[in-house]
Amino acid sequence: MRSYVITGASRGLGLGLARAVAAAGGQLIALARKESAELAALGADLPGYRFVGLDLGQPEAVEAVADEVFGSLAALSSEGVYLINNAGVVDPIAPAGQYDNAAMVQSLTVNLSSAIQLCNVFLRHFQQRAGDRRILNISSGAGRNPYPSWSVYCAGKAGLDMYSRCVGIEQAALPGGVRIASLAPGIVDTGMQATIRGTDAADFPLVEQFRDYYAEGALVDPLQCGAEVLELLHSEHVGFGDILNIRDYR
Repeated sequence: MRSYVITGASRGLGLGLARAVAAAGGQLIALARKESAELAALGADLPGYRFVGLDLGQPEAVEAVADEVFGSLAALSSEGVYLINNAGVVDPIAPAGQYDNAAMVQSLTVNLSSAIQLCNVFLRHFQQRAGDRRILNISSGAGRNPYPSWSVYCAGKAGLDMYSRCVGIEQAALPGGVRIASLAPGIVDTGMQATIRGTDAADFPLVEQFRDYYAEGALVDPLQCGAEVLELLHSEHVGFGDILNIRDYR
C-alpha cells in the first residue's frame, strides 16, 4: 500500500487530494488544524486513515508531530511513502509597509518554514529506506511571478520553489535519492480564492481580475485538481528539484 501525508487536508485542494488518495486505495494521514465533516466521512471508510490535528504556525508542534508521524510510517512496510505539503495562507494582502509583522511571520511560517520542517524530518526517517519516496510541495504561480500586495505570499512560494531545487540537487547525488518537486496547481476553487475576491481594491489592485476568473468559470474544481496532482506525483515528471505547473500536463 502507498502511504500519503497531506497537510491542509480538511478542505479545498487538500480535501481533493485526500479524495484522490482514497479512490486509489492509499493510506491517508491527514494533517490540519481541524478535521472537517467531509474529511471525517471520507476517513470513516478508508482503511489506515489517521487524522492529526496540527497548527502549522507552531514550529515546536510541527517538529513533534512530524517525528511521530514519519517515525510510525517508517516502522511499517510500504510500497511508497509520499509527503504533500499543500497547506497555505494568502494573507496578509496589502502593500509592503502596510501589513502587520506578526501576520507576515505567520504567513512565512505556514507557507515556507513548516513545509521545510516536514521535509527535513521526512528525509531523516526515509533517506535510507527502500521503496518509492517522494515529496511534492504545492507552490503557486505567485512564487514565479510578482503580484502587488502579495509580497509575503509570493516570497514564501518562491522560497518553496528554491528549497525544492536545492534539495533536488542533493538527492540526485545520492544512490536511491528521494524525489522532490514543486508544483503550481493553477487557479483552484478554494477558500483562498474566496479570500482574494473579498479583498478591497485599495489593498489588492488586481482583485477584479480574480473576480472575473470566478464569474467566467475559470476556477478548477478541487476534486479534479486533486486527481491530476496525484497522477502527476507518480509520474516521471517528479524528479529531483523539478518546478512544475499543472497546466502543462492537462
